Amino acid sequence: MANQQTTTEANAQNQPLNERDNGTAGGGNWRAARVKKIKEKILPGVKITLLISLLINLAMFIVGILAVNKCPVQDNIPLYLIATGAIGLLSKLITTTREQIMRHVKTGFVESALYTVEVVFLILGSYWVYKVYPPSYDPKDGAAYCQKTAYLFAFIYLTFFYAIVMCIFCGFMCFLCCICLLATAPDPDVEANIEVTVGGESQERKEENREAKSETA
Repeated sequence: MANQQTTTEANAQNQPLNERDNGTAGGGNWRAARVKKIKEKILPGVKITLLISLLINLAMFIVGILAVNKCPVQDNIPLYLIATGAIGLLSKLITTTREQIMRHVKTGFVESALYTVEVVFLILGSYWVYKVYPPSYDPKDGAAYCQKTAYLFAFIYLTFFYAIVMCIFCGFMCFLCCICLLATAPDPDVEANIEVTVGGESQERKEENREAKSETA
């Protein structure tokens, strides 16, 4: 009899712990399922963006090769197109096949090196392209000439990139301003409580003054 009572008490004590563990596991499964659904919704957009980036990098690489020795005003513009296109293609391919490659080789250092070189060429390319703006598109002008397709491709690419960066920066600053305004905005509930408290104190003072006057009279 005593053993049955002890077993019942032990089961009763363990029941909340089991329920808590089941609740935690259920919450973890729910979060994992939600993250999986979000990934499934985002994945098509990521694939489309990656495909567009691959096509742009491939076009840069091809245009740069075709424009070699055809931009005397700045010989490095075709080099910028070739390097940026090749690095972009390589980095996108590594990102796409990362899971398969990481089984054999660690790609973290390679990706970091590629992105660093890409940033360096972005800075150099901006200097080379904007410095000679606008060049001549007539081969008869000699040293002032640059192939139209190559130059406009580089110019539009850089300008579009900087426009996106500026839009992201402005959006982030607007977001921070909204957070600051919401954080400093007064709470109407707190103000109402203060008004009620002040009003109650004023009423109590009036009653005290009336009582004092009546006692004096």
